[in-house]
Amino acid sequence: MKKGIVLSIVFFLVLILVAVFTKPTRATFLEEANHRVMAAAEEISKDPVMVDVVKMQQEYLSLALEKTIHSSDYFFFSTHQFELGDGEYRYLGVFGFFIPLQKENPLDQFYQKHEKN
Repeated sequence: MKKGIVLSIVFFLVLILVAVFTKPTRATFLEEANHRVMAAAEEISKDPVMVDVVKMQQEYLSLALEKTIHSSDYFFFSTHQFELGDGEYRYLGVFGFFIPLQKENPLDQFYQKHEKN
């Protein structure tokens, strides 16, 4: 019984230590956001008519994300938020991943949502 408790405590301490060293930073979040937006934009830019429009939009979105991302750094995790025209979006950064704290993830759905219109 004591051995199980000790192993559980050691596992928990190791987990906390890993969380401290793998929490993502604001720069990491900005890089991930830009990567996802650019990947979605590349599919649209295959259409020759849309190449210039998408390029301008990519530059604007990259600059807008850089200016609007607000990050808070905590001991075990970080939080990141930014605002788009349709609302504020928050993410939890833990163990090197970003977990959306709302139902929709605008980084994955921005172009898909606007393609249908």
